[in-house]
Amino acid sequence: MSLQEVLETRQRHLSDSEFRSLTVEGLRKEILTVIESEGDEDSPIALSHEWEKVCSLYMQCWCHNNVPYNLFSNPSTGGIGLIRRHSLSVCRELDEFEQLVHGMPVVNGGFSSLTSVWVDNMIDSEILHGILKCTRSISRHLGKAALAVFYEGLRWPSSVTFQHILCCFLRILDTGYDFSVLKRSNSHVGLDSVRGKEHAYHNNQRKFALGILLSLQDLRDKAGGWDRVLDVIEKYLSSLIPQRFSLDNESATKGTLYNVNTVLLVQSTAQVAEIQFEAARDLLLLLGHLVKIKGQVSIEPANILRIQLQLIPRFQDIAVKYFLLHWMCTISAEAPPVEDFSSQLSLLHVVGDGRKQNRAWEGRLGTGDLTLAGILLFGYPTTSVDHALLCLGTLQSPYTLLSNVRKFVSWIFWGENVGQLPKLSSRAIALSSILLQHGQYGVLEKFFITVDEHSKQSRLLSSMESVDGEWHALLHLLGFCLLARARLGLEEKLKDKHIGEAIRCFFRAASGEKAGHALQELSFQMGLQHSGILSSAGPSSAAAWKLHYFEWVMQIFDQHNLSAGARQFALAALEQVDEACGMIDCLPDDSSVEHASNVKGRLWANVFKFSMDLDQYREAYCAIISNPDEESKFICLRRFIIVICERKATQILCDRELPFVGLLEKVERELVWKAECSDITAKPNPYKLLYAFYMYRQNWRRAADYIYRYTARLKEEGVLKVHLQLSFTLQERLQGLTAAINALHLVDPAYAWIDFRQESSVRLDWHSPSKRARTFMEGNSVVPIQKESAKQYQPIDIEQLENEYVLTSAHLQLAVANVKHSSLGGDILPSDLVVLLVQSNLYEMAFTVIFKFWRDSSLKRELEKVVQIMAQKCCTSKSSSSLILYNTQIRRLHGMCFNYILKNTKDYIADFQLLLLKLCYVQTLKLSYHCG
Repeated sequence: MSLQEVLETRQRHLSDSEFRSLTVEGLRKEILTVIESEGDEDSPIALSHEWEKVCSLYMQCWCHNNVPYNLFSNPSTGGIGLIRRHSLSVCRELDEFEQLVHGMPVVNGGFSSLTSVWVDNMIDSEILHGILKCTRSISRHLGKAALAVFYEGLRWPSSVTFQHILCCFLRILDTGYDFSVLKRSNSHVGLDSVRGKEHAYHNNQRKFALGILLSLQDLRDKAGGWDRVLDVIEKYLSSLIPQRFSLDNESATKGTLYNVNTVLLVQSTAQVAEIQFEAARDLLLLLGHLVKIKGQVSIEPANILRIQLQLIPRFQDIAVKYFLLHWMCTISAEAPPVEDFSSQLSLLHVVGDGRKQNRAWEGRLGTGDLTLAGILLFGYPTTSVDHALLCLGTLQSPYTLLSNVRKFVSWIFWGENVGQLPKLSSRAIALSSILLQHGQYGVLEKFFITVDEHSKQSRLLSSMESVDGEWHALLHLLGFCLLARARLGLEEKLKDKHIGEAIRCFFRAASGEKAGHALQELSFQMGLQHSGILSSAGPSSAAAWKLHYFEWVMQIFDQHNLSAGARQFALAALEQVDEACGMIDCLPDDSSVEHASNVKGRLWANVFKFSMDLDQYREAYCAIISNPDEESKFICLRRFIIVICERKATQILCDRELPFVGLLEKVERELVWKAECSDITAKPNPYKLLYAFYMYRQNWRRAADYIYRYTARLKEEGVLKVHLQLSFTLQERLQGLTAAINALHLVDPAYAWIDFRQESSVRLDWHSPSKRARTFMEGNSVVPIQKESAKQYQPIDIEQLENEYVLTSAHLQLAVANVKHSSLGGDILPSDLVVLLVQSNLYEMAFTVIFKFWRDSSLKRELEKVVQIMAQKCCTSKSSSSLILYNTQIRRLHGMCFNYILKNTKDYIADFQLLLLKLCYVQTLKLSYHCG
């Protein structure tokens, strides 16, 4: 409410529902928008002043909204609280460690056994108080702002590492701040002001250096040497580790309600974790500074090594653990990802009352009220008594609340481990398994990155990577989170970055020798199913496990439609097959065990699929020819042809870049099969593709054969299909015949013919182009079951193609002239076709057909028939325009006949002149008829 008032004051008006719907990231954007809109983005000083104004305004609003009204108490439990204007505060007891850090008297019963350690040893107690005095001096000198940077640096380990932050602070403790940077950035403030601040800070730095030096020397003298001081620090370190509370797993109860007690438990845990983190951080800085000034305080080399190799790594580990605990108690849980309808439908099943109890807290995911620690409470095992107290609606007693905090922190650190304190990576895996089940991918990404960065430093010191596979399981879960984030609607640039990081994490997770056992211990939703491969030893076993793992990751990427990553893991799995097949072949005969050839065939088929999804057709074809499984290769090849035709990417078949050695016949068979089974209007047309395919390979006869098949199907189906325009069909036939004639002209005249089958042996019913013939295996090849049909082979030469071309041209001119005839576009006798042409005044085309199909005396008879029809048309017409047209056609006929006779033989000149006299006589009669 206070933050909402601040935004409204800065002209950012949001309704209550809009403000409550904001996520943490959305709220951050709103605050930054307010700051940047008022201040100058290029001026750090202006932005700093705006931040001060906003923070001051927020404090004013918070104080106004949280004015204390009255105290309240619960007599039955002893709980005490404070009623405020818009909130409620509850008092709790301070832990023993908190009392010690704050300099208060320590009472019995606390977070750890500090009292029993120092109550009988006053010297150790004084040494401890001297150490805490030094740590408080370091904290005051650095200031709250600098220590906040320390905390934020741990939140963003990918930007700056923990070691780098620690080195920077130790440099500041040793030499102070570098004011040259301040002078450059604040040049407009004034040089005198900067120099005054620099002088004052140098004085404080000298006082601090002298004071801390004297305090450390006093500690050494009081302890009689640094060995005892370091022993006390080590005892102090052990007190930071929470006590372990044993719990019988059989009697443990998991799952709690979302109520005031669980909220108070999380908030109290955050306060305790913050105190413990600050204590570990301050001791870490003190030990680092002690190493820096080792010569001034006379520390022996053995103690220096003890500090560097034992104490600093342990304090660093504790600091990171408490930081993560505090972070989980304060960071808001993400809203669950939006799944598709089918996945939501699968969750609709009848459940018991325990499931209904969880709805109260499940509904608060993403609202800002529920933190990650609140989700962890769902998997937190408690005794029946503690569970009943947590589920009560009444306020708990201060001691009960503190006791629950101890047990919860103990479970976070120890888990259900009975032995020594588990490593950070081990507990991170267990806790993340709970959070991943509720879709907390974004926050867990930061969580895993922090744990990974810390684990890197630990492995440098203790070689943890070679000890166990927990680091690999951690990388596996990080990759799982990155992959889940990539599919939840990120921007394209961020999505590609997350996918690349996920791929890197999965490959790193598979690099260890013991990674397989750790990954198989994960839950089913995030890990691998148990496999018997790991039961055997040796390099073949490791290769077999990697093969199994890469296939699993490949399937995960495929489920998320991320084909680029899936293909990488398919190729990685292929690299393991040859090494793993030795172990597989040694296994007893079992039908459930795949052999190397089958595994390779399946993986190459997957590589083919992913390459086709990415439109990388050359890589897909390489996967086909690399596939050792003939059946799988044939199926992929068929799919390859179908897909490139559907996507209009057939140019790749004709550019002569794909090596068809050994597959040319199969490619041709698939193309022919698709052509015969596809609709004749399909685009791109498979027949034209076959024509181009063989023209590129200079196989002119094959090219002419397939383009002629196209024209034959057009002739047969063009009349049957009403939706096909006749003129379009005829035009396509003409183009196909032209292409066939041109192709055959490139062949030796002795072989310039095609072997055409009137009924294709692989043709299906043309009225059902979607059907495919069934296939059967013959040897290693797939053979289609063909229909029984007479294969009537008919050789066709160039002259026959030219004759068909002339007839098709005549049909096209009739179609363009809108002549209606039932056989137009089909089979019409040339004589009937000539009559139609003459009746439609297409005399030139009619004479072309006559001179193409008739010779000698038959030519003369056909010409007389044409002249007679023309004369009859002229005699029945009384218009002068018809007479003019008649005269024009007579002259055309004269020229065509004369040229034709001169070209062929001179024996018909006399007959030709007689024919012209008849035409002149008809013309004379026509003129006399019009004049009379």
